[in-house]
Amino acid sequence: MAVGRWSGGGRHQDYQLSLTFARLVHYCDDGHRNVPQLRRQAPEPFLDIHPATARTSGIQDGDQVLLETPAGAVTVKAKLSASLDPDVVATQYGWWQECQQLSAPGYDPFGPEGANVNLLIPDDATDPISGSVPHRTQQCRIRKPADPAATPR
Repeated sequence: MAVGRWSGGGRHQDYQLSLTFARLVHYCDDGHRNVPQLRRQAPEPFLDIHPATARTSGIQDGDQVLLETPAGAVTVKAKLSASLDPDVVATQYGWWQECQQLSAPGYDPFGPEGANVNLLIPDDATDPISGSVPHRTQQCRIRKPADPAATPR
C-alpha cells in the first residue's frame, strides 16, 4: 500500500489511504468557479475513489464523504473511478468561490466545513526553500459523516 510521509516519518495506522491532489482543467488554478459556463461542467468539490474502496467504507457514488488526514478534514462528494488504485483517492484544490448565477455555493476556505484541501496538509511539511507543500501524497481516511449537516471536526 502506498502511503504518505509525515513529519514524524513512517505510516499513521489510522490513515490507510494515499491522497493525491489534482487540478481541474475547467478552471485556472483556484479561480473561475464563479463563471457559470465552467461551473456547470464541474459544479462541486469531489473525491475520486475506487468502487471497491468505496464499497468497503459503505460509500456510494454521490455520497457526501468526510476526507480526513491527521492535519484536518474537509467534506466532498464521492465520485467512483475504477481507474484509480484502490489504495489511492484524489481530490482537487481551489474550491472557495460561489457562482451566484447558478446558486452554486462558495466554500469556507478556513473552516473544516469547507473544501479547502490545504487544511489537510500539516503546517510543518513545507519545503524550506520553495515553500511548496506536498500535494502528491498524504495519508488519509474516508468515511460517511455521522450527520450530513455536521461539521467535519
